[in-house]
Amino acid sequence: MNTIDLLNQIKKNLQERKQQIANDMVLGRMSDHIQYQKAVGVAEGLEQSSEIIDETLKKIDKEM
Repeated sequence: MNTIDLLNQIKKNLQERKQQIANDMVLGRMSDHIQYQKAVGVAEGLEQSSEIIDETLKKIDKEM
């Protein structure tokens, strides 16, 4: 597995986790507002991580 494949797999895993958090919210699995806020924060962190991976992939592509 090369670097690009690895980054794409990590991004896929991050997106799957973010989707799981969203599903938990929709299904009412948040026990209280604090847990909801934490889940929103984690989801935002996952989104930012995906964006960083996208930027990194663009940089790699420009270097090739």
